[in-house]
Amino acid sequence: MWEALSEFWLDTELTDIQLDWIARSIADSPYSFSEIRSIHNFEVAPALCVNAASLAGEWAGFESEWLKSRCIRFALRRASYGHRINVFIQRPFFWFFTASYWRVVLPRVKRLRNEVCE
Repeated sequence: MWEALSEFWLDTELTDIQLDWIARSIADSPYSFSEIRSIHNFEVAPALCVNAASLAGEWAGFESEWLKSRCIRFALRRASYGHRINVFIQRPFFWFFTASYWRVVLPRVKRLRNEVCE
């Protein structure tokens, strides 16, 4: 899930192919929409938000082991402190950079999950 959600934080505009892959990854996961958003907001986004603010941010993708270690660090922090971690500062910042992608990806996920259930 971390790799799929990390795509939102690349310093490039995502293509339909990338957005379809993210939607498929989310749809195939065992997580609810609420859990996916929490994984993004409290594990992936804090690990990668500096890329959005960088003048020379990563655009080709994050190295898997590096991403895993960063997200684990924030997941452990989340487990220790709960959802209180900088929530008032983080959410508006994260939403600013990812809102347009969520608006495209979530309907695709819903459609894919409905197709699987039928």
